[in-house]
Amino acid sequence: MTDAWIAVFDQVAESYDTVVPFFSSFGQLTVAALPPPAKGTRLLDVGAGTGAVALAARLRGYEVFAVDGSAAMVSRLSALLPTVQVADAAALPFDVATFDVVTAGFVVHLLSDPRAALREFKRVLVPGGLLALTVTGPLPEGFEPGDRSNELFAEFSRYLPADGPANTAFDARAALASTGFRNVTQEHLEVELELADPEAMWRWYATHGTRRFFDALDKERREEFRQRLVADLAHRPEVVLRRAASLFTART
Repeated sequence: MTDAWIAVFDQVAESYDTVVPFFSSFGQLTVAALPPPAKGTRLLDVGAGTGAVALAARLRGYEVFAVDGSAAMVSRLSALLPTVQVADAAALPFDVATFDVVTAGFVVHLLSDPRAALREFKRVLVPGGLLALTVTGPLPEGFEPGDRSNELFAEFSRYLPADGPANTAFDARAALASTGFRNVTQEHLEVELELADPEAMWRWYATHGTRRFFDALDKERREEFRQRLVADLAHRPEVVLRRAASLFTART
């Protein structure tokens, strides 16, 4: 992960996943899709954040270890999970064939070299080990997000500086195949969370990685985005955060 992304997650660590339990909801869905663990099954969660996947996996019975590039995130999670440490996803501090399962929730597509990270995941997995990762992606036909965020992001991206955050596409299936993973599967996940009020959508965006997009806008554009987002939600019959993701699993 680049220094710019690490700086963002250091900045939002204290408020991350506090407005609504977005990441922990997806974390629970991810862990529910994993096979029941035998005693001593070791799981490594990469890009653990505040423990969305890691804590759910421990609750299910896995022996959990975790890493994150953000020291602030690790500091917050360490109070609940002592086996977390700061580490680069592309240079994991573990021996070959250490883990039965590796998970990575909403992180691989943010990395500067996703394939280097996938090769590391493969290195630390036992033969036949399981990788499970979630990524954002195109919404399925008929899926209604419940707000105009996607339209606004597309519109306001033209106001980003040349060195601002780029929205690069990540083809998880192709990346997994090219790094030697096999038996790749893809599952649709979605969550729907009620928000306290229209402003809560804006507060939610300020507490995770999307904060980088807004910080790259000038003050006037940022306020315009906020006002238009909130005004649209104020006219809807319900204020909900409805999002979808893809869960990819693969074997070494």
